Parts: sequence; structure tokens; C-alpha cells
Amino acid sequence: MDKNIINSAEKLAEVLKMRRHQLEITQKSLAALCNLSHNGISRIELGQSDVQLSTILKMSKVLGFKIILEMET
Repeated sequence: MDKNIINSAEKLAEVLKMRRHQLEITQKSLAALCNLSHNGISRIELGQSDVQLSTILKMSKVLGFKIILEMET
């Protein structure tokens, strides 16, 4: 299982876009499945959006990933 450490909007965008491509889902299809706008998905994938956790959770269900918070020591 791949793990990605997300520490910026750009890294989140890269990981989400890569996963969407792996699943061969279009932005338009992902938007419909998540009840989001196509423009919103595009902005997220360009790193131009401050994404809400609720949006990431919706996308995680469709794209098949889980979110883990790990405390730094």
C-alpha cells in the first residue's frame, strides 16, 4: 500500500490527480460522483483551492483511499 505525506495543497493536488488517473475517472465523472462542480475538481487538482476536509472525505470514498492523521513527536 502506498503512503503519501501531504504537506501542501500542491502535493494533495498531485496525489488526487494521480489516483483519479489510475482509476481512469474523468474530472467530470468524479465531480458528479462527489456531488461537486467540475470547476471545483479542476481547481483542487491545480492546487488552487483551499480544500475542506468534507470535500477530501467525499473524494476519498470515490477514489478509494483513507486519511490518517499522525501526530509528530
